Amino acid sequence: MKISTDNTQTENVESEQSQLSQRPFLRFRQIIEKYFGEQKITETRKAIVLNDLVDSSSPGNDFFIMILFSSAIATFGLIADLSVVTIGAQLIDPLMSPILGLAIASLSGLQRMFNRSFVAIVKGAGAAIGISALISFFTYRLPYSIHASIPHEVMVRTTASPFDLGIAIVGGAAAAYALAHPRLDAALPGVAIATALMPPLCTIGFGIAFQSTSIVLGAALQFITNFAAIAFAAIVTFALLGFGPNKFKKSKDLSRSVLVSAIMMLIIAIPLMILAWNSVSTARLNNRVSDMIMGNLPDSVQPQLVSLKINSVKNKTDITVTLRMVRELAPPETLFLHTALIDQLGNPVTMRIVTLPMQIID
Repeated sequence: MKISTDNTQTENVESEQSQLSQRPFLRFRQIIEKYFGEQKITETRKAIVLNDLVDSSSPGNDFFIMILFSSAIATFGLIADLSVVTIGAQLIDPLMSPILGLAIASLSGLQRMFNRSFVAIVKGAGAAIGISALISFFTYRLPYSIHASIPHEVMVRTTASPFDLGIAIVGGAAAAYALAHPRLDAALPGVAIATALMPPLCTIGFGIAFQSTSIVLGAALQFITNFAAIAFAAIVTFALLGFGPNKFKKSKDLSRSVLVSAIMMLIIAIPLMILAWNSVSTARLNNRVSDMIMGNLPDSVQPQLVSLKINSVKNKTDITVTLRMVRELAPPETLFLHTALIDQLGNPVTMRIVTLPMQIID
């Protein structure tokens, strides 16, 4: 009897500890459910939102005309390296409506609307990529074409990070919330600017014109990141606002659409976290090596660091540094710098020094 009492007391203690550990989560969930419960809209407004999304997410002539305008403006903005023009293209980007339609259709079980929205996204993305590829190809190959270099605006669209994922999640939630409330329609253009969809697609077309695999893959990752995050956030927001038969209850069951979109988010977040970690590691290594180089150069040369390229392969580090100095480095000074880098990095180092002459006139 004593052993049974001890076991019962142990189970009660464990149960109390489990309830205490879940209490903050339950409290947060109650707050969210209470807030969004007060925000749930009427059935009439739901029907209006559904009808609007059915019309705007269907791939009609108007949709493709807006795709043509938006992709052309975005491509010219990328080529001219003008961020203002690229932002303007985002304001008339028609792809946001099909993504929101896809989200609400997957939540409500509207298969026909889901198919239409998906077709609109695929055809619109394909059309934007094709238009951008044609414009980029002819712009850089006409007799009066500009210098064949990759603009900064293009390079910005070839990388994605966890910050882009966070921006797209918040932007998707804001778009769904604003669409459900008619008094907040003015916020939709701002959401379109924050969640870039057309510029990454046009960057893919630019990469195809330049036959650059790195540009195509980088821009594709950014577009897929924004698309998946917007759809996920929109599904959750629409569900909390009361759309669809699958409503959030106190049970732990999740609708299939939320589960699938959450898995997509996780799959995308993994490479983004890896890329972010690699970027941080590369930046730390660059800062460390630049400090080593500048700290081991003689003051008499008055060095100024112009550029630094580091390529680490296995246990070997290849360093190319460009310096502006008042005189060339003597062989003993170069040897001292090379030895210092090997000692401090702890790996074999291949070093190339490019010097630019500098004259100081008092």
